[in-house]
Amino acid sequence: MSYRDAVMAAKYAGGSNEQATALHEHRLETIIGGDGYFDFGAQRGIVVHIVPDAVYDDGYAIDLAEHSILPEANPARPTQLPVLGNREGARGMWTADGFGACVERESGGEHDGDCVGYAHLFSNGVVESVSALPFGEPWSDDESLDGRTLEIEMTSCVRRYLRVLAYHQQMSPIHVALTMYGVGGKLLNADESVRSDDGGRIGESTLAPFPVSLSNFDADVRAELADPIDALWRGAGYPGSPFFDNGEWSLRSAYDNER
Repeated sequence: MSYRDAVMAAKYAGGSNEQATALHEHRLETIIGGDGYFDFGAQRGIVVHIVPDAVYDDGYAIDLAEHSILPEANPARPTQLPVLGNREGARGMWTADGFGACVERESGGEHDGDCVGYAHLFSNGVVESVSALPFGEPWSDDESLDGRTLEIEMTSCVRRYLRVLAYHQQMSPIHVALTMYGVGGKLLNADESVRSDDGGRIGESTLAPFPVSLSNFDADVRAELADPIDALWRGAGYPGSPFFDNGEWSLRSAYDNER
């Protein structure tokens, strides 16, 4: 299903939260099927959509013209639209539907040059973030996923995407939907240096928490995403995120440095 088809299929799904969920589900199916942007085809990854309410207004579009004052859509500055799990090496490019930043694998092997993650800003204001990078080698049978990196990167990237949408004067609420797929039987570790059975084993192939709605662009992203992030950890047998306790996030200093 093309992006435009996914938007139209989700348009009549109900309220704005239901529409965002439907768009995410349609795009997820396409991405898992190997038809994502930039030929992304990793066997496991995380898909995040940031969906403003204005997406379904007929004829609505943000200005992504190359001549506009728009650092987020400058191919020379692709990190303005960060790829989840990667701070360096992204290249920016225009597509028929907007602008994207893509990270390619450099291994010298069979998958050299394959896309391992991208972020895409659509002309109607949706941000699609797709990445296998937090999961190590996306084409291997590696058992472990780095939960610490996943949590820091997801928080910092979603915050940056919100800043991009604020730059374009998008209106709230903004809906955030995320899914991890292809992760059944893998170990979600709380310690980035540990690659062993010390992690929790994920029981489902696909983890898709309910989406959340943000009422403004200045929201505390980690606090707002607490429920879906906790759901990912619970999918691996943890009681919740080991980095968030009594309203305090132990990785905040690292997150502040990252952004």
